[in-house]
Amino acid sequence: MAKISPEQYEEYRRALKRMRMMDDTLMKCVFKDCKPAVELVLRIILQRDDLDVKRFSVSKEYKNLKGHSICLDVLAEDKDGKQYNIEVQRDIKGADPRRFRFYNAMMDVEMLGKGEDYSELRDSYTIVITEDDIFKKGKPFYLFERVDRESGEPLGDGSHIIYVNGSYDGDDPLGWLMRDFREPDPEKMHNKVLAERVNYLKNIIKGEKEMCQIMEEIREKGRLEGIQTGIQKGIKLSIKLYRQLGLSREQIIEQLAAEYEIPQSEAAKYVYAE
Repeated sequence: MAKISPEQYEEYRRALKRMRMMDDTLMKCVFKDCKPAVELVLRIILQRDDLDVKRFSVSKEYKNLKGHSICLDVLAEDKDGKQYNIEVQRDIKGADPRRFRFYNAMMDVEMLGKGEDYSELRDSYTIVITEDDIFKKGKPFYLFERVDRESGEPLGDGSHIIYVNGSYDGDDPLGWLMRDFREPDPEKMHNKVLAERVNYLKNIIKGEKEMCQIMEEIREKGRLEGIQTGIQKGIKLSIKLYRQLGLSREQIIEQLAAEYEIPQSEAAKYVYAE
């Protein structure tokens, strides 16, 4: 666990006071270990008071050995086996519909076990809460399903993508929920379960320390990834230079291993990838 300096801790505390549930870090911490918060959001958005969450996880990773892996913000499953992915996207680029087409596909792959019939595939919902109304039509939410373009009749494949307009300000449960997502002060939040979680994370010492530690871990992870990216760029430049100098593959591998203090087997991967 990374140690936080007093100065860094104060910086994190100030940042924490400004955070809203529309911010990825706070949102995930609000939902972590809090099933009532997950149920509340799903019930309001889907307009289903009977929706009971059986299990859920935050930052659920799906590894794809042959391609792109993903990390879902919140993945929940109800008592009927239907799955719900809640994503908060402030950046319009991160709300690309093709991204969530891929997310739904990955959820389907994980949902259906080996030897199971396709009829066992349960409904899946990807719910994307965006900071602004990205479709510019003034609607509180946008529901997308596969339909017959002529008749409008749904295909019935069980796949649903819902974009929720985070700027919606209506005087109804969804409007109150979106105001809560935009509100940094828990005392001004409408939904009690969310207000209590945000208050714990911002104003109770134990919760505040948890948040500051998480922010430090995120910062450290970014620093290390930046270093790794720099090393990879350096290796690529070195390979280019050595080739210009006329070195053989074997010689380049030896040079890289010595220069970057890495095993020759790792150096070889870079050389053969170029």
